[in-house]
Amino acid sequence: IGSAIAWQLAEHGMKHVVVLEKAAPTHGSTWHAAGLIGQYRSREDLTRLMQTSARLYDEIAKDTPIDWRPVGSLRIASSDERMGEYEHAAPIARRYGVSFHLVDPVEAKRQFPLLAIEGVRGAAFVEGDGYVDPSSLTQAYVSRARKGGVAFHEETAVTGIRRATHGYVLSTTRGAISCRRLVVAAGVWARKIGRMLGQIWPAAALEHQYAVTVKHPEIGRDLPALRDPDLNFYAKPDVGALAIGGWERATVPVCNSAMPASFGQELLPENLDRLAPILEAAGQRIPLVGQIGLKTVINGPIPVSPDGEPMLGPAPGMPDLWLAIGFTSGIAASGGAGKLLGEWIIGGQPSFPLPSLDPARFGATPLDDDALHARAVAAYADYYALSLPS
Repeated sequence: IGSAIAWQLAEHGMKHVVVLEKAAPTHGSTWHAAGLIGQYRSREDLTRLMQTSARLYDEIAKDTPIDWRPVGSLRIASSDERMGEYEHAAPIARRYGVSFHLVDPVEAKRQFPLLAIEGVRGAAFVEGDGYVDPSSLTQAYVSRARKGGVAFHEETAVTGIRRATHGYVLSTTRGAISCRRLVVAAGVWARKIGRMLGQIWPAAALEHQYAVTVKHPEIGRDLPALRDPDLNFYAKPDVGALAIGGWERATVPVCNSAMPASFGQELLPENLDRLAPILEAAGQRIPLVGQIGLKTVINGPIPVSPDGEPMLGPAPGMPDLWLAIGFTSGIAASGGAGKLLGEWIIGGQPSFPLPSLDPARFGATPLDDDALHARAVAAYADYYALSLPS
């Protein structure tokens, strides 16, 4: 997200843009992300943000090998209530400009032949969704930003920040740097960076797991991304295998959301007890999963806010400070977040309002660590909760 913002600032003609990266681009949460791209959300501003991302990936892929595969996504309804949600959502999604089509179980199986459709009430197919390789996408942002004059200072950790007469002064492991305007896109380190400014930003770092199956010839790369919210799992093709994850009911914070600067391109110990219900549900809906077994389990930290949605915009009470934090779906949102925040910083406002992402929405009273983690874990577990958009 930080690289995307830097690129867009350069695209809008801003000079002297510097990115401080404590390790290297893609370290942290990016390199191990599943890379699912879903456009439709229950709120219009979030939907338009994700649509902006997908359109940008279409443009980038024309001249850069980012492995963007807009194969669509299939959202299964394994309950009447979920099918009712899709029926309610379909005309709203189309009003937003999303190609959201209701299909019956037979058509769902035609689109994803590995499905077992017993108990399936129907599905929604969303055109233009898909998945992308997170590392190649980030490197594309970095390349474009550098061509626009952006300087990337890698292996440069921020150790302190203070207000100055005109902007901010940052202490780093490679000396001090002054800036007129500051953007914080620090991922799972956002809460730690905020404390340097005396701010308690509500962005937790939680564990998120997914598994990759053994390869099998029936798993083609043209399969759509799959979600079964009632069974609480998602799946996507992964070079002849399936990557399968979901939203665990009892995930835990990582390092009390005070991520050490030393954490980089590494993973956390797997917890199969937490992941097992998701994998069992996936095996119920995709029987092949239970037959071929697993190759590996990925467990990494991801940012989560108290309501599960990101914070994008001016930091409350902090002049010339902008936030792009708490992005649980960071790959899906990165292109749109970069474009909109670039517009906002340069032109004074984004191309459309973003009330759902307002950093001030959690109020002036900061959440302590326990309260933040309780709310973030609940929001994470309810990621696939039923919703009726308006």
